[in-house]
Amino acid sequence: MQYNKILKLFLIFVVCVSFSFTPSHSLTESVDLFGQINSADIVLNDIWIEPENPKYGEAVSIHGSVYNAGIIPTEKVSNVITIGYIVNDELVEIALLENVSPGVENGTIISSGPVLDSRSGNYIITVIINYHDTLSHLRDNPENNIIQKRIQIGSNNPSLITYDINQQYDSKTGQQQIKIQGELTNVYQEKVRDEEIIVNVKGILKEKTTTDGNGEFFFETHMPFKNELIEITTQLEVDTFFSNPTQVIFPIKLSSEQSALALEIISDTSESDIKNQVLTAVVFQDSYDELFKKVSTDNYDKQDLFIENFILSTLPANHKYIVEVYIGGRILDAFQNYFPNNQVIKKEISISESAQIQFKITDKAGEPQNNVKVENWIYLSTSNEYGITEWIDVLPTFTENEPYVAKAIFTNGEIVWSEPFQIEEGEKKTIHIIKGDN
Repeated sequence: MQYNKILKLFLIFVVCVSFSFTPSHSLTESVDLFGQINSADIVLNDIWIEPENPKYGEAVSIHGSVYNAGIIPTEKVSNVITIGYIVNDELVEIALLENVSPGVENGTIISSGPVLDSRSGNYIITVIINYHDTLSHLRDNPENNIIQKRIQIGSNNPSLITYDINQQYDSKTGQQQIKIQGELTNVYQEKVRDEEIIVNVKGILKEKTTTDGNGEFFFETHMPFKNELIEITTQLEVDTFFSNPTQVIFPIKLSSEQSALALEIISDTSESDIKNQVLTAVVFQDSYDELFKKVSTDNYDKQDLFIENFILSTLPANHKYIVEVYIGGRILDAFQNYFPNNQVIKKEISISESAQIQFKITDKAGEPQNNVKVENWIYLSTSNEYGITEWIDVLPTFTENEPYVAKAIFTNGEIVWSEPFQIEEGEKKTIHIIKGDN
C-alpha cells in the first residue's frame, strides 16, 4: 500500500536522525538513574483477529494487547517503535506503537487495521513489537516481543459445488462442445465468491475457473467425440477432502434443439433371472395425453443407445417428460423432469432383487399338493411333495396399486389365483394357495 511505503521512508529517516543526536536519556544515564538495564520492557501479551468469526469477504484486522514491564514510558527511550503484522510469512502492515507507560494497568490495545478479506482457511499470524529494533536490547527483552498463532477463519464445513453440463455435437468438426455452468455454496447455502474451482475432464484436460460475485462459475471447452463415457469432476483446492458428485459426458450426438434421457440401471446382484427380463421406458411428452415413445431393451430405434449400464434416448428439448420404467411388465419407477436444450437428464433406476417369495399349496383339508405349477408374468415354479415351491427372487412391490398375484395350475387343470400381496425389500414371504378356494 502507498501508506506503507511512506511510513517506511519516514521510519528510516527518524531512525537515522535518532542516531545523529544524543537522546535525553542515554543508556548510561538510564542505568545510573534507575539502577537496572530494562528501563522500558515492552511485552506483547496476546494477539487475535476481529471480527472473531468474520463472514465471507468481510475485512479482518489483527489486534494485540501490550504493556510496559519496565519503569519508564517508552517515549523516554525511543521516538519510533514499530509493529510488524505478518500473515502466512507475508508482511501485510507496519504500524507505530504509541507511548506506553509502565505497569500492566497502563496496557494498550494495538491494531493493524483491515489487512485481509475473509476467506475460509487456516492462517499463521505473527505480530512483532519493535520490528525495526529501535529499542536497545539492553532496555527491552526481545523474547516477549513476538507472538505467532494459527487462526482459523470460517469453518471446516465443506463447500458444495453444483453444476449442469450442456453438450452439443458439431458435425462439421466432429467435436463435442461442452459447457459447464454451476455455483458454489457453503453449508449455510450462502454463495461463495472468488474461489478457484478445478474442472477435471478425465483423461482430456484439467483447468481452473473462478466463481463470480454471485458464487457462479462457467467453463467451456471443445473435445473430439468419443464413443465412451467421460467423467467430469469439480473440486476446490482447499476442500479436496469433500467429494462432489461425478458427472458424465455421454457418447451421444445432440443437435442444437435436442436433449437426452439417460437411465442408469443399478442392480443389487449380477446373477438373477430378473436381469434377463425386458426393461421398457414409456415416455410421455408434457402430459399423459401424449405418448411420445417407448424405449425397450429388446426393441429400440437409431436414436437410442445402450452403453455400459446406461440406456440413452434423444428427445426434443424444452419439454417436460413423464417417464415410467417397467421390467418384465412390472413398474419399477416413475418420474417427470423438464429437459432443457443440450442437457442429458440422468435418472438412476434401482433393480432390487433382495425380496423372496415361496408358495405353499394345499387343499382345504390342509393336505400338500404336489407338482402344482405356480406362475405369473415373471417366474414359474413347481411345488414338491410337501406342497412347497423353491424360494423365488422377486422385485419388491413398487406401490400399493401394484401388488403381486400368482396363479396355481393343478394337475387336473384347475386354476386358482392367490390373493394379491405386497413384499418389501429384504423380506421373505410364504404365500398360501388353497385348491378349490376360488
